[in-house]
Amino acid sequence: MDTSKRVGLVAYIAMIVVFVLLLGLEIGYGMNSSHANGVSYNEKGDISYKVYLKKNDYYDKPYLDENSSYIASLIDNFTLNYSYINTFSDSVDYSLKYGVTADLVVYDSDNTAKPVYTKKYILSDEKEMKGKGKIAKVDLINQEVNYDEYNHIVQSLKKEVIPTANLIINFNTEITGKSSKIEKDILSKHTATLNIPISQRTINIDLAKNNFNDNKTITDNKSMSKVLIIIICSTLLALIIVIICLFNYISKNTKRRDRFEQRVKKLLREYDRAITEARSKLVIPDDANTIEVKGFEELLDAHDNLNVPIVYYRTSPVKCVFLVKNNEDIYYYVVKADDFD
Repeated sequence: MDTSKRVGLVAYIAMIVVFVLLLGLEIGYGMNSSHANGVSYNEKGDISYKVYLKKNDYYDKPYLDENSSYIASLIDNFTLNYSYINTFSDSVDYSLKYGVTADLVVYDSDNTAKPVYTKKYILSDEKEMKGKGKIAKVDLINQEVNYDEYNHIVQSLKKEVIPTANLIINFNTEITGKSSKIEKDILSKHTATLNIPISQRTINIDLAKNNFNDNKTITDNKSMSKVLIIIICSTLLALIIVIICLFNYISKNTKRRDRFEQRVKKLLREYDRAITEARSKLVIPDDANTIEVKGFEELLDAHDNLNVPIVYYRTSPVKCVFLVKNNEDIYYYVVKADDFD
């Protein structure tokens, strides 16, 4: 490959390397700028209770703990405690609302598919607490539920139905927050419940508690900017164009060289009787009269007229010279790969 072709090939390869490096830098920057930020949190709500008794001759202490059997007529009240805590992975500016409600739901014992009576009560008005940090916490202590109050309502319905009822205590929490790490708002609502059977002579089962313990993550998926996407696409397009040009360049030079080789082999084969191949580099005297002919046929005429051999010499892989020397006159014909477009 001659110097000009080598320079062209090196230029294409250099451009490819530059565009690949640029593309890598652009994609790397884009990935760093578009990674997902997130804030995770663990949210817990837990209910505990004690059953306080009326004065009686059966129990030595004024209350019974959870997981006990209770005689309904001896129950004075349920004293409930509720603990809520939300632990964030990053500092959050939050607002926490909380309150307690109760739902009295009464069914006919003969048909429990649809309630015959429902009523909602507010046991504790909704309150709001604001703060900033990695922990949001609130405790509701000694929330009393008067068992007789609700039992009396249920008993008054006995004239109409054979009632079976549940009092569902709802501890409601709603938290909203903002973090500097993400653009999205944090929003979570939860309700922990305690189901208290009403109107039964004995409550001999563990009251059904529905606590919660949830883990969540709020993420912002930031995408690449439109300008950066355009730059990446432009660089990729330029890289593809340069690669295509390189393949065309190599293909074109390969075809030129193939045609060059075919031409040289044909001349050597057809005019073998007149051609002599030089084994060493030809030295042309400075005072020689060099005459370039347009075609090999003219050089062949000079050979016939002067009765001297045609000397063949390969100057490079893509160039060769045929010449006839007559004293100080040198007739020559050059074959180059560049001549075969």
